[in-house]
Amino acid sequence: MTKQKEKLGLFGLAAIVLNAMIGGGIFDLPKNMATNAGAKAQIIAWIIVGIGMWFVTSMFLKLSELKPNLTTGLYKYGEAGFGKFTGFFVSWGYWICECFSNIAFAVLLMSTLDYFFPGKFTGGNNWPSVILSSIILWTMTFVISKGIRQASWLNIAGTIGRLTVIFIFIGVLAVHFKWVTFTTNFNAVHSMTSVGDPGLGSVPAQVLKTMPVVLWVFGGIEGAVVLSDYAKSQKEVKRATALGYFTCLILYVLVSLLPLGLVSYGVISKMISPSSAEILSLALHNPIGKMIMAIGLIVSVFSSWLTWTMMLAEMPYAAAKDGAFPKVFAKKSKNEVPIFSLVCATVIMQIIILVAHFANNAFEMAYTIVATMTVPPYLISAMYLIKISYNKDNYPGKTGRISALITGILASIYILIMGVSAGLQYITISFIIYAVGIPVFIKARKEQSDNQPIFTKIEKYFVITILIVALGGILMLVK
Repeated sequence: MTKQKEKLGLFGLAAIVLNAMIGGGIFDLPKNMATNAGAKAQIIAWIIVGIGMWFVTSMFLKLSELKPNLTTGLYKYGEAGFGKFTGFFVSWGYWICECFSNIAFAVLLMSTLDYFFPGKFTGGNNWPSVILSSIILWTMTFVISKGIRQASWLNIAGTIGRLTVIFIFIGVLAVHFKWVTFTTNFNAVHSMTSVGDPGLGSVPAQVLKTMPVVLWVFGGIEGAVVLSDYAKSQKEVKRATALGYFTCLILYVLVSLLPLGLVSYGVISKMISPSSAEILSLALHNPIGKMIMAIGLIVSVFSSWLTWTMMLAEMPYAAAKDGAFPKVFAKKSKNEVPIFSLVCATVIMQIIILVAHFANNAFEMAYTIVATMTVPPYLISAMYLIKISYNKDNYPGKTGRISALITGILASIYILIMGVSAGLQYITISFIIYAVGIPVFIKARKEQSDNQPIFTKIEKYFVITILIVALGGILMLVK
């Protein structure tokens, strides 16, 4: 008698959601939020984000429930709803987006090492940082190419290390929290030189500036799409996603706001990354705080970096088997590793590491591009939900059509707000990256030889739009 695959219950599923969403970004969240907003704007931002990202989460849950057969990636929503090029557009963008996300890990890791070797890895993107992060990147690629899969203990160690130091940070900051410090210059509209605070503009403008930051830290929320394969029931999936999501939201809010009860946002914004390390040292009046947060971050980032490098090899491999990428991406080595996909992902990440060297704030650049490039895959998924729930004759479910339609509309509105908040510069840069992928799609379509045109009439207009925006982005960068 064969042993059935063990199914996960509520807390097991919630742990998966939590682990997917909480990455290295939380360790520098105080600085990234304080650079853009004061206490009042941060509170408003978290309320908006809490509601908005829940609509995005609900959107993915509804799609997984209504279209359980579309489980190979977000690009399937684009392809099923709007054609092959849209599916590729999502797949390519999501892949490159996660390459940038991995390099954000690299920059943060290098910046953390500067605590142990002062002045050697300043900013996380100087030449020593570029060299060491490149060595680590190619070493991981070599290890993965040998077919050595990540041991479960590394994931467990990463999760335990990450959550332990986060709870230490929250506990210490809660004890040292001062309401008078938190409420000083609460609006952050005007500068206050006595506490080192610059003016950050109107409160609505501050709120808008935080959107790329929160989208970056909420990366992985789309993991809810694949949870149903591991769940005892669909009810458990929804409950676990809610539990994991709100636990994650509470942790983010506390890590963001509690430091403002210790020092002003102006002081936090000038800290080197990861800011949580310096904040904990200030609270404890002891440099051991830096060591605690730094070690926790290093363990967390190494775990996430290796996991995502393996996933980056799998993404185009799965898409190639489905015909969305050229066939060469589906090739496996004798060790059963999608070697071409792995090497391509590594080369792309290496290029990003080199480009990051010339950025004034490499970490901000990386997470903002991640946030910008996450918008199209999310928006297309929301549009697909709207499409299948708009007409009751096409609705695949038995009940809940209006609820699904409203969820899709509200998720779309929130996603568009996040896209606008990133700014014109990063939007045009993302379209340059999308334009680079067009020849890859053309090759994939030619390989399929289905006697169909490469682009439909509507897709041709889509391609022209991408190229025009990309050209504008190139001109903007040159200037």
